[in-house]
Formats: sequence, structure tokens, C-alpha cells
Amino acid sequence: MSDITSLSAVTRPADVRPSPGDIPRSRGNAMWVTDRSGMVGWGRAASLTFSGPDRFTQAQRWFDAVVASATIEDEVARPGTGLTAFGTFSFADESADSSTLTIPATILGWDEQGAWTTTVRSDAASDGETIAPIGHLGKVQWGPGDLDEDRFTDAVSETVAILAKGDIKKVVLARDMRIVSEEPMDERLLVAKLARDFPSCWTFCVEGMIGATPEMMASVRAGHLTTRVLAGSWPTTGGHDAAEYALRSSAKDIAEHRYASDSVLHAIDLQASGPVRANGPTILRLPNVVHLATDFEADLAPGWTGLTAAGAMHPTAAVGGTPTDKALEVIRRIEGLDRGRYAAPVGWMDSQGNADWALALRCAQLEADPRRARAFAGGGVMDRSIPQQELAETEAKFSAILRAFA
Repeated sequence: MSDITSLSAVTRPADVRPSPGDIPRSRGNAMWVTDRSGMVGWGRAASLTFSGPDRFTQAQRWFDAVVASATIEDEVARPGTGLTAFGTFSFADESADSSTLTIPATILGWDEQGAWTTTVRSDAASDGETIAPIGHLGKVQWGPGDLDEDRFTDAVSETVAILAKGDIKKVVLARDMRIVSEEPMDERLLVAKLARDFPSCWTFCVEGMIGATPEMMASVRAGHLTTRVLAGSWPTTGGHDAAEYALRSSAKDIAEHRYASDSVLHAIDLQASGPVRANGPTILRLPNVVHLATDFEADLAPGWTGLTAAGAMHPTAAVGGTPTDKALEVIRRIEGLDRGRYAAPVGWMDSQGNADWALALRCAQLEADPRRARAFAGGGVMDRSIPQQELAETEAKFSAILRAFA
């Protein structure tokens, strides 16, 4: 772990909520937007990468050390103020994509009570800069990635045959798509479109990982944890009412949701200082798909944080399978993708212990080439799964991120 940089963070109230045009850079930003609050940051006051099975605890220790050595002046004292870090983590322990925490040099934030500005001064932070105009993408094309449609349906068929033996209950398989634009991709434009189209989701952009996710792993306020589990879904191509009826009638999806909920409940039980409360399953309606959803809440036991709680849950049965170890082995062998940061925790945490760590879903990773990105989508495979239906589910999920590029 690198030497800790001594930082000075100052948060002051601001007059107005920021807009995309207030963000000077088209790339390299940190953004987190909901229908009620949000933060946008740029510059790097401090940053560090982590790897391996203990990457979540490594990251928490580093941030704790930075906070301990920092000078923080916070006139607002609400979630996301003071010293705040944004992070995105790899799905697999051995992934080539790094897990990174970054403390931006400047953050503009807002919630229902008002807006604020946080500035962080260090040797790595720079002062104001000229705002680059927001650029459109021009003509955009997308097509199959490393796992095309035929290979994906073959993988589903092979997985169903494995599940029929009874040792494994569920395996989540993913596929990817390549996106190419005529002009450089502008994070500000993509986030604005996603936040507009999916106001009930958490829209994010961290280290070029950009998307709008409906699934919260660990939201913590004053030591209180809330979690949302989504598993079991149906495309809305025939309308929302028809999709909801099909989902409620699907034994496969109901069982899939139960496995995911049980895995998260077991993880929260180990972290909670008291009873765990549950609400669900209910139906979550999104423009492109409906989900079975269950919300959990509990008070965290001493020593746990939002990030370590998310790390303990990862990978849940909603993105890995049941049982976890056997499902991950099937994913490595049959899916064969390096998922990078897809289906792993993404979010933020502040020096007061508040945090939001969601699952990076309905997302794309912007590449070093500013005109290229790689999108991901997946679905839970059960012993009753039909390959073409699983393919249709991924198509519906892809539509969320692809419409931002269209």
C-alpha cells in the first residue's frame, strides 16, 4: 500500500444544483445520480488500486488511513459531504481490470435539502480549468463481443444440462457487446441520458464504468444498512402488465429470486447487530424489464462498513449463482468472459461512514480508445431455462445502456 497523502477537504453550501455543463471534462469523471440526489466529481486528489480476494478490506483500510490523516472542514454534514471517495471493483479476484478508489479534487453535490461544493487540496489536485463543450457521439454501431448470440445460447444449453444433475441450483451467465462511435464518447452526455431515462435507478460513472443499476448492495446511513435484491425478470416487449403476470407465474423466476434473497440474507445476518427486516418479493417496473425485488434492512455491527458489507455479499446469487463456488467454476469454464467490473460493487463512501455500493449492471466500460466501449448483460440460468428466453432477457437488459449511446 502506498504512502498516505495528507489531504485537506472543505465542503461549503452552494446556491444551485449542478448541471452536466458544469463538469469541465468529458472523461475521467466520478458521477452518482438518483432522482433525489447526486454527486459529480473530477480530478484526482488521491487514488489507489487493489486486487485479490481481500481487495474490499484493502480499500477500506486505505480510505480509513486517508481520513485519519486528513483535515476536513464540512459546513454541510450530510451524506456525500466532507472527504468522499468513489470506487469500482472487479467481479473476479483474478480479473485483469483493477479495483480502484479515487478521491476527486472537486465534487459538486446536491440532495433535497440543497447543494454543496467540496474541494480537496493536495499535491495531486489542480485548480479550475476550461470547460470542454459536451460532444455528441455521431453515428454509433454495436455488435457481438467475445460471446455472441449463438455461443451464449449454447452456453445456456450446456449449463442447463449441468443443473439437471442437481449439484448446482443456479448459474448466472453473461454476454458482451462492442460499441463503436463516430465521435469520442462523452461521459457527461451518457450519464445525463441514463439519469433521464431511468430515474428510479442509480446512475453511475466511475473509472469509465458507466450505467444505470436498479440493484443496491449496501446503502449505509448512520450505521443502518439497506439492500435491494433483484432476481427473476421478464422483458416488457408485450407490455408491463403482461410481463408482470408472466413473472409472477414463473416457477423458474420465483425459485431464482429465492436463491438470491437467501444468499444476501445469510451475508447480512453475519454483519447485523440486531434483527434483519425484509420486504418482498415485490415487482419493480423499469421501462425495459420487470423484476422480482426484495428489500432488506438492518443495523450494522461494529467494525462493518458499507464497502466491507458489499464485499462480504459479493458475488451474490443474483450475479453468480448457487452454491457460489460451484457456480463460479461453471461461469469460468462455460461463459469464459473476463467480466471486468461488470456485476461487481460500484459506488461511493464518505468520511462520516455513509455509503452507497450498488451492483454494476445495465452498464458499459468505456475503453482507452475514446470511441469504443464494451457493454454487458446477463441472466440467471435454472434447470428449467429455455436458451432463447434467456437470450431475450439479455437483449432487454442491453437496451437500457444501448439507448444511452443511440
